[in-house]
Amino acid sequence: MTDVRRLTAEDEASFYALARYAFHKPQSPTRDRAFASLYDHSAAWGTGSPLTSGLLGTHFTVDLAGVAYKMSGVGYVASYPEASGKGGIHTIMEQAFADMRANGETLSYLAPFSAPFYRRFGYEGAFDQVTHEIDAAALPKVPRHSGAVAVDRVPFRAAIEAMTTVYGRSKETTRGGLRRADWWWLNMADHYPSREVAVASLGDHPTGYVIYERTGDLFWVHELFYDDLDSLLALVQFCAAHRTAFARFRYTTGDPESLHDLLPDPSALRSSVRAFMMARIVDVKDFMTRYPYQVSDLAPVVFGIQDANIPDNDGRWRLAINDGQASFERDTSGVPAITLSIQQLVKVTFGVRSLRDAYNLGLIDGDPFTVASLDDAFLQRQTQLFDYF
Repeated sequence: MTDVRRLTAEDEASFYALARYAFHKPQSPTRDRAFASLYDHSAAWGTGSPLTSGLLGTHFTVDLAGVAYKMSGVGYVASYPEASGKGGIHTIMEQAFADMRANGETLSYLAPFSAPFYRRFGYEGAFDQVTHEIDAAALPKVPRHSGAVAVDRVPFRAAIEAMTTVYGRSKETTRGGLRRADWWWLNMADHYPSREVAVASLGDHPTGYVIYERTGDLFWVHELFYDDLDSLLALVQFCAAHRTAFARFRYTTGDPESLHDLLPDPSALRSSVRAFMMARIVDVKDFMTRYPYQVSDLAPVVFGIQDANIPDNDGRWRLAINDGQASFERDTSGVPAITLSIQQLVKVTFGVRSLRDAYNLGLIDGDPFTVASLDDAFLQRQTQLFDYF
């Protein structure tokens, strides 16, 4: 059996060399700083001496409808070619899950190179990414704003304080998104050195911002947050002012809402949706006990949860909600009214697919009356994520 070890600061250089080789990434001062920051805020595991396989689990906090969960963001899952296919990553994942639970990390997210591969470890698609693109010639006229809001271009690092304020006020970021720490904002500045920022302000108070990139004939909006309509119009007008220099405009977002109805000619907007990030419930008891249920009372329901990777999650659990207070405890006597895999539980609790739909599609087993009565307890709108790691 392959031995797994927790990596330390002394292993950073060898892990970085492995990551650069596996992902064929060149070195640069900004990339070096971004990785060093990431490694410093992560747990790292590896096999081999010298190192042959490894992964990082970055320490984040996410917000799910106002509930804060510690989350391990898995990334840089890598092996040298001579170690590929020998089970090193499988062994590392088992140890990583145990350490995540010990560290109180209830959830884990990752960007998959292969969804089927990571489903084997209990991950499931939880976040989509939408890309809207329009030709500059088809950009509609932007309604005028009041003029009270000013928009200024600000260097990324200098704009972090303003962006943190606006991002922290947005409800969109509470649908499973990161509660961004200061170090992560700085990491973004290093990781994306070509991105620029414009900040909308009302007097001295920031009310919105846009992160964008100018590349070739494309003006690319990577992030857009705002407090009110006036700030949105001011930021959109700022972006549209670039129409004479760029042939195409693109907006990438975690928000699945359609924008076609906002254009005089909806066919001018080309929108596409792709699977983005996956999620995994690492500690089902903590997750389900503190989950933001959408009902205040629920008669006890026994779940049968199947989790082949984390035995502490696997088995029968009893959920009850009394006057807004949920309990989720092991059950030894009841017969499960609903049986589902840990992956299907992710989809239901993250609003990807309703319990009714999952039942009707044969993805879960259960009593149809219980399924119908329980369905409204879970979030009905899919989660959103605006970060990549």
